Amino acid sequence: MRTSGIAYLLWFFGGLMGFHRFYCGRIGTGLLWFFTGGLAGVGWIIDLFLIPDMVRESNAEDAQMYGYPPPVPRSAMAAAAPANRVIYCPQCGGPMQVPANATGAQFACPKCRTVLQVPA
Repeated sequence: MRTSGIAYLLWFFGGLMGFHRFYCGRIGTGLLWFFTGGLAGVGWIIDLFLIPDMVRESNAEDAQMYGYPPPVPRSAMAAAAPANRVIYCPQCGGPMQVPANATGAQFACPKCRTVLQVPA
């Protein structure tokens, strides 16, 4: 799996020769960058903004080719994760995070081990 960090390092140190494009599997444009000096530096600057998409597309193509699932975008992970809420222990006053949909469930306070029932 390719990462944007490595692609940016290759862009910075060898971008005029297209190293970042070879890394992302774009051999044709990598050769073009290699022989034209990153399109005289203009393409090198534009690639500063295109690298995240190049890495994402390359990882998706590899996932399809080799049969493993593509990475889940962070925005989708945040949407799928249940929201948490904070309740406070009446014994010691310590905060505790519980799932928002845990109404009526019982949890032990991490500080004093008092068993708490999550209010509605």
